[in-house]
Amino acid sequence: MIFTDDKMLGYGSAQRAFSEGDEISLDANYRRAHLPLVNPSHPDVIAIDEDYCMGTYTTKRNSLVLPVSDERLRETAIFIGLEKALRNASFSGKIAWDLLDKRKKLLHATISSGLSDDCTEHVTKALQSFLNTPPCKKYRLGGIFIGPVNTGRLYLKVYPEANGAGHIFGEIQSLLGLKQTKFFLVGYFNLTDHLDQHQTQELSTILDRFRNETLWEDDIRELWLISTQDDLVLSGTITKKIVRSEN
Repeated sequence: MIFTDDKMLGYGSAQRAFSEGDEISLDANYRRAHLPLVNPSHPDVIAIDEDYCMGTYTTKRNSLVLPVSDERLRETAIFIGLEKALRNASFSGKIAWDLLDKRKKLLHATISSGLSDDCTEHVTKALQSFLNTPPCKKYRLGGIFIGPVNTGRLYLKVYPEANGAGHIFGEIQSLLGLKQTKFFLVGYFNLTDHLDQHQTQELSTILDRFRNETLWEDDIRELWLISTQDDLVLSGTITKKIVRSEN
């Protein structure tokens, strides 16, 4: 089984590296979409911008996602070690720990966003056929990632199975007539404030320690269509589950 890697996807070139003296400043994207939801009284919140109002869209957005089990994560030794390192860090008080429980039932990696409201029937039929056609499609859940966009959010990297044309997520995107992308991330930990130099170096050490880990490799048994009015999916609902037939 061959999975994609950091070079095939966008993770390698986008992974943030921190030098001595660097500080993590929450970027504009994060301050308009995430910070209002995790620390609304922060002075750097962008309250209203584009179609955001305190982190909420004016209209719902639809996405195709790969669900990820929060329960399974919490039974995985590598993830347990990662969370322990973050909880013991000097900046632990700047992580929105209360958010984890709120998001656990809709934890996912986005495959494609921006789906139209009337696409459910077409998408369901296409994906059902895709999942049911042998062989089983697989993915690898990898280590921690922080990139140049939404700086302030820590992600887990998803590596779809490679195939002759690229990878299976790209195959799904082409099947649905959607743009092919190079990032498939599980957003998990969110910062509530900027980090100073010492805190940034401490986080950098944790990133280096857990960046190249593998949490698990597994079959894709299910895909979801979700609808939400915020990027943290706090308002999210599952509009359709596409489940692979076991027959």
